[in-house]
Amino acid sequence: MNVLIAKTKEECKIWKDYVVVVDVLRSATTVCQLLHAGKKDVLIFENTDTAVAFRNEHPQYEVYSELQFPDGFEHRDNSPAVAAKADAKIPALVVTTAGTKAVFAAQQACQIFMGGFCNFYTLATHLKSLSRDVLLVPSGLFGDPEDVEDFMCVSALKDFLQGFGNAENTVSDIRNTLRYVEFLKQGPKTAKEDAAIAFRVNGLPLIPTFQFVEGQPYAVCFPYGQKAPGYLTGEEDTPAEPEVSMPSLDEAQVAPAAEPQETPAQEKTRSSQKITGLFRGLLNTVRKEEEELKADLLNTFHKKGAPMPSAKPVMDHVDALLQEGVSQADVTGVPDETQRVRQPAGGRKKKAIVLFSGGLDSTTCLYWALSKGYECEAITVTYGQRHDREVISAEFIAKKLGVKLHKIDLPFPWLKSSSLVDKSQSLPDLPLEQIENSSIPSTYVPGRNLMFLSIAASLMDSIGANAIVAGPNAVDFSGYPDCTPSFFKAAAEAINRGTRMGVTEGVEVLAPLMRLSKTDIVRLGAKLKVPFELTWSCYAGGQKPCGHCDSCKLRAKGFAEAGIKDPAVED
Repeated sequence: MNVLIAKTKEECKIWKDYVVVVDVLRSATTVCQLLHAGKKDVLIFENTDTAVAFRNEHPQYEVYSELQFPDGFEHRDNSPAVAAKADAKIPALVVTTAGTKAVFAAQQACQIFMGGFCNFYTLATHLKSLSRDVLLVPSGLFGDPEDVEDFMCVSALKDFLQGFGNAENTVSDIRNTLRYVEFLKQGPKTAKEDAAIAFRVNGLPLIPTFQFVEGQPYAVCFPYGQKAPGYLTGEEDTPAEPEVSMPSLDEAQVAPAAEPQETPAQEKTRSSQKITGLFRGLLNTVRKEEEELKADLLNTFHKKGAPMPSAKPVMDHVDALLQEGVSQADVTGVPDETQRVRQPAGGRKKKAIVLFSGGLDSTTCLYWALSKGYECEAITVTYGQRHDREVISAEFIAKKLGVKLHKIDLPFPWLKSSSLVDKSQSLPDLPLEQIENSSIPSTYVPGRNLMFLSIAASLMDSIGANAIVAGPNAVDFSGYPDCTPSFFKAAAEAINRGTRMGVTEGVEVLAPLMRLSKTDIVRLGAKLKVPFELTWSCYAGGQKPCGHCDSCKLRAKGFAEAGIKDPAVED
């Protein structure tokens, strides 16, 4: 699955895969709140003319909008706080400045979702399960481009799906913007309440989805995973309140009409539709229970006060817990890496370029990419490092897996500033507890990952690959600046803007180990059946690992804490 952010209205209109419309402060949160309040009949309209005409025929509908209507036309504000007090028995009609316009613009999409921070992690969970590409649409494209919260939210969602950042940090950033301050001071009377609901991360754990009704000026909105209204499925649904009529329905759909006796063919068709409806209802029930379980697990994370910036990606944990069947009290362990492989649209197999040194981390990444169904090619780079022992490991493992290996030589003389290249320098030998707290060590190779990613991007563009997989780690590492989430986020953005594959299809720069400790990496490697005995991590080279360099110490720590013997180390 590729995740792209819409840049123009025209892009939304021609998109045929999944679409997520994000309108943080108003539309998305208001719609989520209406559905969360239990409303079974929520319609959205593109403009006020069609909304007014429909409401005049169906006066029982409450209207939620911030737009101007004719004098005397009764409506409520497009406000999450107002929606929170809604009566579940009264049907709702929503038409807004930008959010509903964005939904109507995306009618070519196979399915449309709506979200913001209010359902951030529930939405992310679902998006991760999709096999087709996703277009994130900030409603500011259809309204005010100064609505920076929409653009920041889609960026945060994309980053989170690719393993970087979280919603909480972005919310903190938004609260420091002029836009947020102005909304509180100059917005509606409910501005503070609206903002509190909109920025309560995953406070409304459901996903609005939409279905357009042929010949009608509206789209029907209902929670994903729940049963669609009866007039969409062809089943005979009765409204919660008999006196409330359904919108523009043929009477034959809501009550049996005085028709002649059914023919055998008609009876067979009706029976088939009924069975189909039963199966659909069962499937939707299962989906609903799964989403509720995921939401409960996420709420457990938040209640436990997990330090999100330094924690492993929450959604990976949730997927693992759901598959392993553990209780909410056992929210620990490494991400589950057995979830379904996502394939690109059109059945085209996904290809990945793996940066592969032959070490523990990069070998785990290669096995991870293969387990995800990627067709892999690997790149190993020599840059004058002290030894070629790791290159031998890379060649052996690639041959064992049948993976094509590209060996690149970068004989840049200035790289001798690093003790990994200049043998006249001593390798650092710090106590384990000081490694992470020390300054950038002499083993840092200037711009190494920047060069490696550029080479990988060139190969990716040449063969039409979809992703680059690398093994940086920001938990147990030596403090290299090019192994941080912020660096890889910036690199991913540059690659998406500076390559043919990036600008035409969108590519992923995946760092599956970024938030894992070395212990978790060892556990993940064991789960993927990585041949640890073939990997090489030592900076010094030689016949066996030195046991004194940063890399040896961190590796030993990982195996010891994982309770697994390192077969690459002789007794």
